[in-house]
Amino acid sequence: MTELKKLGKYEIRGELGQGAMGIVYDGFDPMIGRRVALKTVRRDQLDRAEVEEILARFKREAQAAGRLSHPNIVSIYEYGEDAGTAFIAMEFIEGRELRDHFDANERFPMAEIVRIMGQLLDALDFSHKNGVVHRDIKPANIILLKDGTVKVADFGIARVESSNLTQAGSVLGTPSYMSPEQFMGQTVDGRSDLFSAGVILYQFLTGEKPFTGALTTIMHKVLKEEPPAPSALNVQVPRPFDALIRKALAKRPDERFQNGREFAIALKMAAAGQALPGDGEATLVSAAEQTLAVEKTLAMPRPAAAPAPAPPAAAAPAPAKKSGLALALAGGLAVIGLGAAAYVFMGKGGAPQPAATPQATAPAAPAGAVPGADTSIIAISALGLADPSDPRYAQDKGLLNADLREDARRQLVEKALALYVEPGSLSKHYTLVRDKLLSRSGEFIQTVLEEEPPHLGKDGLMSLATRATVRVRDVQKSLNQVSREERVDFIRNNGDPKISVAITAKSAESDPAAPAQRSPLAENLLKERIQSFGFRVWNDDMAKDGKGGADFAVTGEAKFRKLSAKLAASGITVEKFVLTSWTVKATDKRSGEEIYYNTQTPEKTSWATEDEALRDVGKLIGEEFSKGFFLQHFHFSGRKVRLKLQGLPNKDTAQLLLRELNGLRNVLSAGLSGSDTFDLLLSGGVANTVELVQSAVLKPLNHKLGKQCLNAGTAGESEVAVTLEPGCREAAVLSRLDTLPPAALIEAPAPRREAVVKNPDTLKKLSI
Repeated sequence: MTELKKLGKYEIRGELGQGAMGIVYDGFDPMIGRRVALKTVRRDQLDRAEVEEILARFKREAQAAGRLSHPNIVSIYEYGEDAGTAFIAMEFIEGRELRDHFDANERFPMAEIVRIMGQLLDALDFSHKNGVVHRDIKPANIILLKDGTVKVADFGIARVESSNLTQAGSVLGTPSYMSPEQFMGQTVDGRSDLFSAGVILYQFLTGEKPFTGALTTIMHKVLKEEPPAPSALNVQVPRPFDALIRKALAKRPDERFQNGREFAIALKMAAAGQALPGDGEATLVSAAEQTLAVEKTLAMPRPAAAPAPAPPAAAAPAPAKKSGLALALAGGLAVIGLGAAAYVFMGKGGAPQPAATPQATAPAAPAGAVPGADTSIIAISALGLADPSDPRYAQDKGLLNADLREDARRQLVEKALALYVEPGSLSKHYTLVRDKLLSRSGEFIQTVLEEEPPHLGKDGLMSLATRATVRVRDVQKSLNQVSREERVDFIRNNGDPKISVAITAKSAESDPAAPAQRSPLAENLLKERIQSFGFRVWNDDMAKDGKGGADFAVTGEAKFRKLSAKLAASGITVEKFVLTSWTVKATDKRSGEEIYYNTQTPEKTSWATEDEALRDVGKLIGEEFSKGFFLQHFHFSGRKVRLKLQGLPNKDTAQLLLRELNGLRNVLSAGLSGSDTFDLLLSGGVANTVELVQSAVLKPLNHKLGKQCLNAGTAGESEVAVTLEPGCREAAVLSRLDTLPPAALIEAPAPRREAVVKNPDTLKKLSI
């Protein structure tokens, strides 16, 4: 075969290896100066009758995999054909296959196992949501880069390269990692990849493959036998991994983990020493632990829990006994404790931390949804920071990158929290928030969209800019749970909820089929209570086409019985009205979630007149709700603001400001749409736009610059003109943007500053 010099626009500089149907070349794209790997299909090794079918499938799979843009997936750039050779141009990566680590009998600490498997499962979850099944997950297709990043190779291509169309008797996949349905020739889906991931996890834990031998022996074991429990082969493996492996390697797909995220959460639980729901060996000692759940598919029927202790005045009202809701409000979710799991193999650990139990989580936005279209998921940008002078990094640069990435993820969650909590309150309770919520960042981050290479600044700090979609409603619900469990009254941002009210009254003696009548008396008193919070009372009947309706609906139904008694001495008949039952509900109109339900009859149950009874019922229902209750459930979203920044001396200054903006707590994201125009997504209360820009953006930047350099001028509803004062355009002032630590760190609570900065000279810079 003639030696190739070029394929399409790509120069060929050598061979990287050979696959089942072709050669993998070291290529170079001269148009943009990018090194690539070129995977080819060799027509001369294909059966003539099947050439076109195989090439068509090769192209289809390349196109499918080309849709996958994920930091843990090797990117595919282009499919092409040249001189009878089909090729795929893909990301060139330099790293070491996981297979090489396993072949060298290298062992990994638990923290690394959780991290590597977590990135693998995140990549699989993303791929499966986009309709691509790998079909050949194995250590040879998992590459570990020098900084520890995981890259999964051959997405969507493995199906073709392992195809039994090329050789009679060959099988689809790599036998030791194949699922039962692959051996049986059945239709496979993403759960087959998760089975293969379970095999890799088993190998991590034990150093052995669960299924070994000749092909027929492996097939028999995969279809019929259970491998030894990991803890039987390695006494350092936490016992919950035995149940996790049983589920991951279940023979039937329906009995396995149903998606990568579910698998990843269970992995973290097992590493923390926590039993999975349904594990017969689990020791559950409290109602909170009995409500432990990973995802819907792991949820189990649970006995009723005891009511929660009465919350403080500003907290949500305690619900009545109703199985599902009572469990959600009174129960708790045991922690998915990465901190406790970090060094299990090294003999280190910690007590599990509590996590939140969603009451009735609304479905997440589908993959590919436009960020921001669903307010339960928002795209957020953040800046991770680390001090390279920390002695821990002297011999381990990979640890520095890992800490940078972890800090960036924590900042993503902190920004999500800033949607709901007033800045001063968040700073006051920072240590609690850090330990209970920021440490669980993996639970809330859906997908990492972008991640820039680590950058060493003139301030002496390493930074890593990242952008990801965050499940902000899950963050909100976990915040509510922490507030209840820790008895912390966070000061919530002011919201603008619209609340509809409907209270009906009915006689207990009336026809059950007869409709109850609305009570304006009771409704007006409840409306007064709601308006006293600064919220708007809304009439859902006025909404058009189901749009523009209330955020919450409060409904109540009261049933009365009229009693009469004749006084013997006077002959006067005395009447009173007795409340026999009532039902009070609050519903989140956006998600349909029932956030409050109460059927406990109040203590005062009789009145002299019906009007008096209805007035008191309105007051009693109003007392069930607080301002904090609605703010705990309100769907906050970012506010889009465009800054027109006048007086910038050059593009470099604009870029420095952009980096500063993306680090600020109340800036969810920032981008440049022109040389001096910044498009921001801001969080924080209902202050007018100028006030929000002043407090969230200009104040911290001016603090860093050392003087009042940035001033807001004219403003519209979503656009603010900001001027950089002439006296601040000098190099001596603007150099502070580069030489001092980020404004976000200068403004951060002391525990965060001390956790990041170890160099005494850098610490001095923070005290400007």
